[in-house]
Amino acid sequence: MPDGALIFDALTFTLATGDAEFLDSARETIEGIRAIKRELPGVLTSLGVSNVSFGLKPQARAAVNSVMLHHCVEAGLDMAIVNPKEITPYFEIDAEERELCDDLVFNRRPDALSRLIAHFEERGASQTQEAVAEEDAAAPIEERIQKAILHRRKDGIEAKIDEALVARDPVDVLNNVLLPAMKEVGDRFGRGELILPFVLQSAEVMKKAVAHLEQFLERTEGLTKGKVVIATVFGDVHDIGKNLVGTILSNNGYTVYDLGKQVPMNTILERAVEVGADAIGLSALLVSTSKQMPVCVQEQDARGLRFPVVVGGAAINRDFGRRIALLDGGKRWFEPGLFYARDAFEGLEIMDVLTGDPARRERFVEDRKVEAFAASTAARGASAAPKSSRTARERLSVADVPRAPFWGSRTLRGGEIDLSQLWQCFDLRSLYRLSWGGGNIKGEAWDDVVRDEFAPRLARYQGAAERGGLLEPRVVYGYFPAAGDGDDVVVYEPHDPGREIARFTFSRQAGGEHLCLADYLRAPLEGGRASDLVALQVVTVGAPAGDEIERLQARNEYSEAYFLHGFSVQSAEALAEHTHHRIRAELGLGAERGKRYSWGYGACPDLAQHELVWRLLDVEEAIGARLTSAFQIVPEQSTAAIVIHHPQASYFNAAAVRELAST
Repeated sequence: MPDGALIFDALTFTLATGDAEFLDSARETIEGIRAIKRELPGVLTSLGVSNVSFGLKPQARAAVNSVMLHHCVEAGLDMAIVNPKEITPYFEIDAEERELCDDLVFNRRPDALSRLIAHFEERGASQTQEAVAEEDAAAPIEERIQKAILHRRKDGIEAKIDEALVARDPVDVLNNVLLPAMKEVGDRFGRGELILPFVLQSAEVMKKAVAHLEQFLERTEGLTKGKVVIATVFGDVHDIGKNLVGTILSNNGYTVYDLGKQVPMNTILERAVEVGADAIGLSALLVSTSKQMPVCVQEQDARGLRFPVVVGGAAINRDFGRRIALLDGGKRWFEPGLFYARDAFEGLEIMDVLTGDPARRERFVEDRKVEAFAASTAARGASAAPKSSRTARERLSVADVPRAPFWGSRTLRGGEIDLSQLWQCFDLRSLYRLSWGGGNIKGEAWDDVVRDEFAPRLARYQGAAERGGLLEPRVVYGYFPAAGDGDDVVVYEPHDPGREIARFTFSRQAGGEHLCLADYLRAPLEGGRASDLVALQVVTVGAPAGDEIERLQARNEYSEAYFLHGFSVQSAEALAEHTHHRIRAELGLGAERGKRYSWGYGACPDLAQHELVWRLLDVEEAIGARLTSAFQIVPEQSTAAIVIHHPQASYFNAAAVRELAST
């Protein structure tokens, strides 16, 4: 019988009678659910939650049901029969009422029932728990609008704006009601109280409020805090980070001109001149594309332009920003300033300084200038590691060469790829904590967000993918005769192992173990013939997910676009891992043997080598994935890799670090 075929109804009884027989019944139900899940793995559990509060007044029932549901789900409850409109998240219930309900559910004190009844009797006909969570009708309209944004409630925001306009003018509502609300959202994110998807949901409410307010705003100067031109640099197809920056800035009072991805520097500068930008924002994911960033400063200097530049992205850091802010080999500071932002909210802080008080701006720019020159002086004082002729080959054992199941390439398409097996390759820690922004959540709050938000959303996306239309998984992979020659991996014709058809030159560590991927392959046989083998793979989940993300972004559904992007990228990574497993199995390698290396990172930073892979595997013909002029893969949700079978192969990252240091 498959998992999920059996569902146990755990049952519970009312706590409203005070009958001694049932005082522990709720606690026993919770423990019963936990025991079912422990002793009968694979079965599901169900519960009619509202039975626990039968006989209490409606307000008390709503609170007790919410608390009972929370503890049952923590214990492993899979399905609940409950009216969702009457359920309040556990952490949003008033602390006093939460304690009263916990006392009753866990039978922690003999007067638990009487105290709970007395509390709700005193409240009388006042608002229900749901209404309290929604808003206090007696509160000022400004407070209700700010709560709607903070608690991510879009419904009714237009009516609230209309009510605020009775006593305030539109500019006042924008500057003194809406923008402070979004600032509070950002502050809570900075303190770790909100995860990024919730910030984006608040931004959706803000967007809806501003869209309604715009009809009352006269098109006059002063209605924007500043103008920012943002873009992902030329050659870079990744724009999720840039999109987040645009969302945060636009919902905090800035006019954002988003030029998209793969944007030439000339286009960026011309647009900045056209709109009279207050700053330019540049994003890059990879080391290779981050080299476009100093071009922005150099071109401005040559043309006499003075737009401050804010840079960010996974490939760069604060030291990189300090280096490229200096011109003429580190002798001269770019006077408008170049500033590194680690995330969208630091970018917002920088923009607030640049467009705010002139004296504060001057101090800020001067401080960054001092830091840049100090970093440059320190870098000049550090001695560079001399280039070494040493290799790691002398310390490596000679590995047996596995037998290739075939030579050349093979293609797998939708019907040959089982999505249920793909889900097993998901790295949920990476998805939840990195792609979905849960990295700073801890303890019970982490369990709550996984259970209530992440896991159901993942199941929804996986279901949509299985029904078709969201993912189009395709794979091309293959095996080639090869050899290691110095820093090069030489690839030979599959049916003529004496004829070289490609050569990959890989980076070598300047110090340490002097690692280079070529060291893991046997040297060529006499006459320059193949002595070893490598596997190559390229995978994609197709364009549909990316197309849907663009549609969601255009409809201002920021959080849904963010979640779907994370899912689609993780799907591509899972497909790569699934293909990697296949290669290991076909070569007869153990789970720890056969490392997979992707270009643009670590040991093989040169994206231009993608061109060799595309030729060897005929990738575009096989699976439709293509390369940009900067050798990035389109669709974005795609990966390429080489698999090295040597048992001592390891991952190292010196090449990427060295490349950044020399920029």
